[in-house]
Amino acid sequence: MTPFIILCASIGYGIESIFGFAGSVVTYLLLTQFLTAKETIALLPVFALAGSLIILTSDWKAIRWRVILRVCIFALPGLVLGIFFMDRLADNYLSTGVLVIILVYGISLIAGKNPTVPSMLRIPLYFISGAVIGAASLGVLFIPVLSSELGDRRSFRASLALLWFITACFRVPLYIASDILTTSGIISGLWAIPFLFVAIIGGFMIHKIIPEAHYKRYVGFAITAVSLVNLIF
Repeated sequence: MTPFIILCASIGYGIESIFGFAGSVVTYLLLTQFLTAKETIALLPVFALAGSLIILTSDWKAIRWRVILRVCIFALPGLVLGIFFMDRLADNYLSTGVLVIILVYGISLIAGKNPTVPSMLRIPLYFISGAVIGAASLGVLFIPVLSSELGDRRSFRASLALLWFITACFRVPLYIASDILTTSGIISGLWAIPFLFVAIIGGFMIHKIIPEAHYKRYVGFAITAVSLVNLIF
């Protein structure tokens, strides 16, 4: 099972390196073909720690530090609350809820819309986004909320890597304390690190040549298609 987990994470974080987001989404969709939703959710922050750190060290000068640290002040309490509720949800309800979120996210990417969030709504949306990443290990709600604050795609990619790294630092110990993340999951994450490094380097090379006007839509089509298949079958 470990080689399969490593392969899924490598594909996901190769995509993460290209687009700055969607690594956890793609990894989740692949891993849940053989693992339960909670088992998959518990693995994702382990990969996020390794994958995001590699991205950060390669492009740390582009990070919007103040924006991400401000987001974390309001998102981290929501993250803790999300883990509390996730631990009490039945796996089938959790799986369906996560797939619906991913499906809506994929459709929004295909539409190519970048909604502008009013400043008065940002704080509650930071909190809600934190709750979703705590409950599902997916930061998809952060994307529309932060898209107008993170500037060009280089800053977008690097700043989100910092956000995923910080939230993973909280998710890993909280998942362990909740008995969601096991020792075998941590070991799988450690084995994946060299493979993630190769995937991220390859992804960064692709990132530099993809036209900015189209790159979000490419991953949107893939996410939507896999979400529909998972929901139907």
